[in-house]
Amino acid sequence: MLKLTRIFFFTMCFVSAFSFADTLKLKSDAPERYVVKKGDTLWDISTLYLKSPWNWPKLWGMNLQIENPHLIYPGDILSLQYNSQGEPRLVVNPKSNRAKKQFKLSPGKRITPKDANAITSIPLNTIAPYLSNRRLLPASEFQFAPMVLGGDTNTKNKVTGDLIYAKGNLIANHLYGIYKQVENEQLNQNNKSLVELVLTGTARVLNSNDNVSRLTVVSNKTEIKPGERLFSMLEDQSLPAYFQLSELSSNLDAEIIASASKFREFGQHEVVTINAGSDIGLKSGHVLGVYRQSPDVLMKDGKPVYYEDADKWNQLIHKLAPDAETMPIEKIGHLVVFKAYPTASYAFVTQIQKALALGDKVNRP
Repeated sequence: MLKLTRIFFFTMCFVSAFSFADTLKLKSDAPERYVVKKGDTLWDISTLYLKSPWNWPKLWGMNLQIENPHLIYPGDILSLQYNSQGEPRLVVNPKSNRAKKQFKLSPGKRITPKDANAITSIPLNTIAPYLSNRRLLPASEFQFAPMVLGGDTNTKNKVTGDLIYAKGNLIANHLYGIYKQVENEQLNQNNKSLVELVLTGTARVLNSNDNVSRLTVVSNKTEIKPGERLFSMLEDQSLPAYFQLSELSSNLDAEIIASASKFREFGQHEVVTINAGSDIGLKSGHVLGVYRQSPDVLMKDGKPVYYEDADKWNQLIHKLAPDAETMPIEKIGHLVVFKAYPTASYAFVTQIQKALALGDKVNRP
């Protein structure tokens, strides 16, 4: 029994040590001191220190010196230290200019940053339009959503202050976003059940009945036109200062189906759409790996050739009786999910080893 206990103890020590080394492994060139700069993100800074940047909370999240480890400011001096167990930790140098960074609103106890200078997990300037102005929706839900019919004049384009009419189930005094469908050829080709919408304006319901509701346009980003759809502004509107980066607990079978640039190939700092969402547990802050199958190799006259380089006869034989050497699947990048819907999500490309492309697979990192 004692022997089994010892085996269990040493096994657990080995597993824990391996897990720690795997999840929080410092780079050999990690700086001992770093001054936070304007435009930095938590991902950028963690990339300087860790081989797995999404594990940055383990590096400084438990640091009692930092009241909110997510709020790091330009000018802060970060120092790399080690605790009594030899684990690395980032601490803020006391000489950093962190004084009076916060103030208390009155009445209430809520503490709010005094300025918008706290660095973010990933660049908000890139993803902000998708957080506040864009959304993904099942095509069937879009089809049956309340619709703008027109207004009290026969002008086709409506702007702030105009009276408009809409058909559908609307709530009196409620603020609605008005959206139009974005023509997205990539999305249409890869997932016809989804539509992408962009916000054109907002309107408040004056009164509503079963037939036609009256609304006043509160704001408009573009001219509002008949046929555009209304969705509650209380849903799907958020602009967080940071995302709690984390790893999905289970595997997923997903791929990249669209890119913001509309190119088939793209690089770092691109916004992409993946065909997986909250239905399988995805949420904002989840870090995912991007993977690609290396091309298979056929044997021709005892020599390896890629499938596309083989002659038609060998390609035909392979189709009838596959004999290719299956090559490894390689990780070629990382994504961070920043907006998850039931069956799809927006994600931001944080790292790449080579250009990413539509159809690349997405799974745990």
